[in-house]
Parts: sequence; C-alpha cells; structure tokens
Amino acid sequence: MAGEGSPAQLPPAKRRNKSSSAAATTTTIHSLTDDLLLQIFLRLPSLATLVRAALTCRRYRRAVASSRDFRRRFRELHPAPFLGFFFGPPTAVQDHMLPAFPSFFPARRHDRDLAAAVRGGDFFLTSIQEHPDKAHSWEIYDCRGGYVLLCNGDPSSEEPLAVVNPLARRSQRFFDDGPEDTFEDCRGTPVLRSERLLCSDEDPTSFRVVALTHDESRVRASVFSSHTGEWKIHPWFDVPGRPRRSKGWLMNNNMQSNGFLYWLYTNHKYMVTLNTVTMGFSVEELPQFLKNQRCSFDVGETSSGARCIVYTVDFTVGVMLRRTDSEGVEKWMLDRATPLDTQLDGVLRKLKGNYDELLVVAVRDGFAYLASSKKVYDPLNPSWFLSLCLETMKLENLFQKAYNGCGHPYIMAWPPCLVGNHGKFALEGST
Repeated sequence: MAGEGSPAQLPPAKRRNKSSSAAATTTTIHSLTDDLLLQIFLRLPSLATLVRAALTCRRYRRAVASSRDFRRRFRELHPAPFLGFFFGPPTAVQDHMLPAFPSFFPARRHDRDLAAAVRGGDFFLTSIQEHPDKAHSWEIYDCRGGYVLLCNGDPSSEEPLAVVNPLARRSQRFFDDGPEDTFEDCRGTPVLRSERLLCSDEDPTSFRVVALTHDESRVRASVFSSHTGEWKIHPWFDVPGRPRRSKGWLMNNNMQSNGFLYWLYTNHKYMVTLNTVTMGFSVEELPQFLKNQRCSFDVGETSSGARCIVYTVDFTVGVMLRRTDSEGVEKWMLDRATPLDTQLDGVLRKLKGNYDELLVVAVRDGFAYLASSKKVYDPLNPSWFLSLCLETMKLENLFQKAYNGCGHPYIMAWPPCLVGNHGKFALEGST
C-alpha cells in the first residue's frame, strides 16, 4: 500500500483550484482596451477585412469610427483597395431612348473580403437603371471616393446628373447640371464633360461636383455641394496662350490630384490648374516632351500623396514630380523613366508582339493603370489592362478588354459608418 505522502493520494481539490485559477486569468478579446484592439486591427490585410471586423459589434465600430489617428495609420499601411474599372458605353450616347450604360470589370483578387465587397455591392448600378423618371442611357463622368458621377442622356431631364455609391447600394443623389446663369451667359461655354467629383476621407457622406466654363480668354468654376444642394459660381480667371481659331479650346480630360484639378489646352501646350481649397486658377506651360499629342499621360498622386504626372512613350513609363528648380520656381520635373519591356515579356508573353505602346488610363493612390495598344488601331487585339505600383515599379496584369478611351478605376473608400459621427451612423447608435 502506498504511504500517505504518495503522489497517488494527492487531493483532487487542489487540481480543481489550479484549473479555476487558470480560468480566472484567461484573457479574451472583449477584455482588451481600445488601444490594443486598434493595434490588432492595424494588422488586418485590407480595408474590406477591417470593415467586416469592425462591424462585428458596436464597441469595435465605435473604436474605429472615433479614432482619426487610427484611420490615418491604417491608410499609410494599407493602400486603398482597387476593386475594378468602370467603362463608358461602347459608343457615345446618340439616342437617349436607346439603352446605354456603363459597365464594370472587377479586378481578380485573392482576397476573399474584397471579392465579397464586390459581390455585395450594386456595381450594375441598378438603383438608377430602375428609376422611373430617367431615360435608360447614362454616361460616366468621374469616379472618386467610392462615388460614381453619371449623366443622363435625356436632354430634357431636369436633373441629368447622378452620384451613386455602389457599395452602399441604392444610395444615389440626382441634381441639375449647373446654375442657369452659367449656361445662359453668352460669354461662357460649358466645357463638355468637365464635371469632376471632390470627396473627403473624413466626411464620406458628402461630395462636391466642379464644372468648368470658358469664353475666349477666361475660365471659371461652378461647384455643387451635396450639403446645400445648390451650385455656387466662382469668379472668372484670365488665361494666357489660348489656341487661335478654337472656340472649344479646353479638353475634357479627367485629371485630379490631391485637391487639384487639371484641364489641357487642345493644342497640348498649356495646362489649367484649379486649387479646390482656394478655388484659385493657375496656368503653366507643359514640359516639352508632354506637348506631343501622341504622348499619353495623367496627373495623380504617389502613395504618400505627392502630386505626380505619369506618362508613357512606347513601353517606357516616366514619373514627374513637383519640385523647385535652381531659380526657386516650382515646376514639373522628371523623377525617373523606366522601360517595361522585360516585365511585359513576362506578363503578356507572346501576346506582347501584338502591341507597340502603353497608354496611361489613370493614376490613383500610388498606382498607374495602363492599357496596351497599337499606334494603328486594331479591333482584333483588345487592350490588356495593367496596374503599375509607382513605388516598386512592379507590373500586374488585370484583364483584357477593348478600350475606347474612357476608363475609371473604382477604389474602395471608407464607409460612413466607420468615420466619425455622421447622421444615422452616429457613434451612440447601433450597428
């Protein structure tokens, strides 16, 4: 028989107490402070994953929505997710009675949360297709901050413009296309399709739309505010170097970068810039090699938010930044030019031989979106769309599609429910 001190006769109660003590010190995620919780959220792979996690309960949503610093740090660590491209109708809308509608091509992503965001959104824009008072013909003008700006093809429509948030589903706003005196003023001519969207990361429930008007030697901006529901006309600005014998001397290109809007002269010699904070215009001559009308370029921003121009010559991509020269003048200066022939050989393989140049479709948040092309149009070879990271200069193949010159990348924006205290998304409310 074992003695009284034998381990075989240890009181079982002590083992239960030990187990109870361990259970008492167990830490769950619900016992974490908000600071630790946000540190965990910073390590999530994408904004789409963060949205799913933050909407798990009221406390998680409140922690994210109430911390501007967290959102800033998350944006620095995780590029805004690119979800796909909106393209305009194959041809210009000729008859508003005939259906014409933008199409959406999703990017192929391995991230299941990004794929789920696309599946759950209204990227067919059914909320306006089903509108009983609107013609079924729409053109896309801009795509920013999670919103899409469209124009109805019916010339008699009282509210031809629409702004839609596909991820919010059935979230749309219809409004007129400008103050009456802008268009009735015989000295001013609207720049066709000049309307641009302005959005704010920290006020995602609101937007502004800027439209441009010009006469023989001046330009002015009109701004629609979603807060007031009205247009505001800003003063005229005199511009130099207007092309002679040209009434419509400004192009309707869609260029925007970190609070600045840009329009090119039709002769590709000058560029008009609008500072959307001060609403002041400036005009500067383009760098010499950008004046070539065969040169494809767009204005955007790097991953750090710096304004940049990305241009292409054949298969070489160049990046220009705003810098101060030796005379103290700020101007566009070349930062680097990178041949992409070798990368294209790996990405397109034998198909590369079907093309002889790249076109810049758009520049957003540190990425340039490019399309392969032939200098002589060949309908048998649709373009390959590619993304180029401006930091690493790494090329990625997206999809193939015929390109008609109208493409708008859709970048996932922060949903209003995760930013501040907006209306029904107030922090005191439930998720």
